[in-house]
Amino acid sequence: MFKAPFVEVSSTAITDERIQERPIIDASHADSDLIGLEDGARMKTKQARYPGWIYRQSAVLPYRWNAGELEVLLITSRGGKRWVLPKGIVEPGFTAAASAAKEAREEAGIGGDIAAVPLGAYRYRKWGGTCDVEVYPFRVWSEMDEWEESGVRRRRWLSLPEALRRVEDEGLSTIIARLPEVARPAAETGPSGNRPPVSRPPHLIYLFRHAKSSWDDSGREDFDRPLASQGELACEAMKRYMGLADIHPDLVLCSSALRARQTVERSMPALGDQVVLEYDRNLYLADSSTMLDRLRSSAADVSGVMLVGHNPGIHSLAIGLTGGGDTAELGRLKKKFPAGAIAILVFRGRSWNELDTGRCELHSLVRPRDIGEKRKRRA
Repeated sequence: MFKAPFVEVSSTAITDERIQERPIIDASHADSDLIGLEDGARMKTKQARYPGWIYRQSAVLPYRWNAGELEVLLITSRGGKRWVLPKGIVEPGFTAAASAAKEAREEAGIGGDIAAVPLGAYRYRKWGGTCDVEVYPFRVWSEMDEWEESGVRRRRWLSLPEALRRVEDEGLSTIIARLPEVARPAAETGPSGNRPPVSRPPHLIYLFRHAKSSWDDSGREDFDRPLASQGELACEAMKRYMGLADIHPDLVLCSSALRARQTVERSMPALGDQVVLEYDRNLYLADSSTMLDRLRSSAADVSGVMLVGHNPGIHSLAIGLTGGGDTAELGRLKKKFPAGAIAILVFRGRSWNELDTGRCELHSLVRPRDIGEKRKRRA
């Protein structure tokens, strides 16, 4: 019998404990294939349109015992037409399990214990590529009356047979059918006693170089140069990417130069209506030290900051802050920080004033051309 150890993730905090992924089942279906992963290796599939990390996702399979009957919690898709599991992109700085538990809180308003290893994985087509989704059993102990997506989703407890009937994806149904292997009735006595410490999510830094600017008007001051047509197209591409990747910083710090302001203004719709935007003249052509000091001054309740600035300072800052990360991404960053690109850095310090050289991990460097930036044809 497959037994999955559990770690607790509360409804208000997410652990970033490193969780070893184990081999999981291997099967196939015409539209949605179960996949086998060995020792946490990522499935190598041909992706299109967006950076590869967008297609790596994780989900929770919420369950409980009610009067001796195993029940599964499903939620509706945003459109309300399908019954699905809480799932999302594995977020920067999170393990797949911790990211899935975060989705459980945001999409379903539930807290509980999440398995340390996935019960299975399936894949589906979206965004011009193939998404690989690891599914983690999630023993529910608490439910919120209101939660982040309660206005756009419904949730419902169902018997296992009824849940299998309502889920349309055959690959996902195969995984749900295996739930009795890990959902033991003894679990109804309460949350597990052995729990790792729950720690706060990491800080995220989004370094955003302004998009390509125009040099057509030689009489303009550098500070007042607008975006070029290619820069406008790049902003549209990055706006799509930020919406897809669920990038929602608490604070945006932006150079007050026109090209930087236009870059962020065209991206704001994707960042949400809760973000605080501050223009700062001191960030205009600022060096890396000036930008570092500005990041360090961020308030304690800010978990994510986007800084919109200029080269060479923003490139120097990105290289200076980065002490590790994906090897391929590090190589690209050292080579060039193109106009319109965003570098995502993960900072695990307790407070912003601890931010310093080499304290961050580079998650990714995303360029407009990585997400299908279109260029206008020349006449």
